[in-house]
Amino acid sequence: MDKFARSGSPLMVMLGIRRIGKTSILKVFLSGVDLPYIFIDARIFEEQGFRRDLLYRVLSTELSRLRGRWATVIEYLRMLEGVEVGATTIRFNWREKALSIPDIFARLNEWAEDNGKVVTIAVDEAQLLRYLRGGKGRIDFTKILSYCYDHLRNIKFIVTGSEVGILEDLLGFHNPNSWLYGRIRDEFIIDRFDREKSVDFLEKGFSECGARPPPSIIEEIIDRVDGIPGWLTYFGYKYCEKPSPEIIREVFSEAKTLALGEIRKLPSKYYIYALKAISTGYKRWKNIKQAIELWVNHPLTNAQTSRILQTLQKLSLIEKEDNEYRILDPIIAEAVKEL
Repeated sequence: MDKFARSGSPLMVMLGIRRIGKTSILKVFLSGVDLPYIFIDARIFEEQGFRRDLLYRVLSTELSRLRGRWATVIEYLRMLEGVEVGATTIRFNWREKALSIPDIFARLNEWAEDNGKVVTIAVDEAQLLRYLRGGKGRIDFTKILSYCYDHLRNIKFIVTGSEVGILEDLLGFHNPNSWLYGRIRDEFIIDRFDREKSVDFLEKGFSECGARPPPSIIEEIIDRVDGIPGWLTYFGYKYCEKPSPEIIREVFSEAKTLALGEIRKLPSKYYIYALKAISTGYKRWKNIKQAIELWVNHPLTNAQTSRILQTLQKLSLIEKEDNEYRILDPIIAEAVKEL
C-alpha cells in the first residue's frame, strides 16, 4: 500500500467481507504515511441520511483537520466561492451554485502539485454513496472519481467495500456505460486468517492484556469464527474483560444478536429465508428455492430465486462453489437459524 500512495494508479479498491479488518488496515496505513489524507466513513450517511449537506460537512471536518498540519492548503481553498474560513474550521456553503466537490478537489490538487504532495481521499464502505442525493438529484460518486482520475494527478482515492458485488456494480469497471469503464486500478483483497495466523493473533492479543487462556479456549474461539479478524478481536477482548470458560458461550450469544440485527436490515424476508435455508443444510439452488417457498407459502419463479441469491452474493453474505452456496460469516450462519 505504501507503493500505491507514492507511485501506484490513481485508484485503489480494497475488498473484503464484514469484520475482515479493512477499516483497521486502512487507518493504520493512513496514519503511517507522511502524506495528507481525507477519510470519509460512508456509514455516517446510513445513520444520518444520504444528503448533500452532510457530505460537505464531512469534507469540511476533514479539511479543517488537514489544515492543522498542512496549513498552506487554506490559501488554495479560500479562493473558492462558498468557502468560509474561520480560526480553526473551514465551512462550505453547499447551496452555493458555483461550489462543487470537483472544484474543492481541484484546489487540493493545485496545492499538492505546488508542494510536492499527493492527497489521498479514502472512502470506507463506498458502496453506500450510491444513495447520495442533493438539491438537484443524485450526487454521482463515480463521475467525481472519473473527473479526478483523468485530470487531478496529485489526488488518489482508496475505496473500500464489504458488499463487494454492490461496490463493483457502482464503480462499473466492466460496464461500458460507467464513468469508470476500463480504468486501471490497484486491488487489495483482504482474506480471513488461516488457523495458524488466528492462533498467533489471539495469543499476541491475550499477551498484551495479561490473559493466559488455556489452548482449548483459543481453539474454541477459532472454531466459532473461522479466522475473521473482527470476530477474533471481539471474542478476545471480551475474554480479557472476564477470563472464564463460560464467557465464550456468552460472547457467542452476544455476537449472534449483533449479526441478527444486521440480517434484519435486509430489504426482504426472502433474503432472510434464503440465508436460513443455506444455514440449515440446503446448499443447492433447487433445494434453497423449495425451502423459501415452504416458508413463504407460495411458489417463486426461477428468476426470483436467482435474483435473491445473486443479491446475497453481491452483499458478500454468501458465495457459490461447485454449485453449492455457503454463508461466509459463521456467526451469521448460526444466528440466522434462530429466525
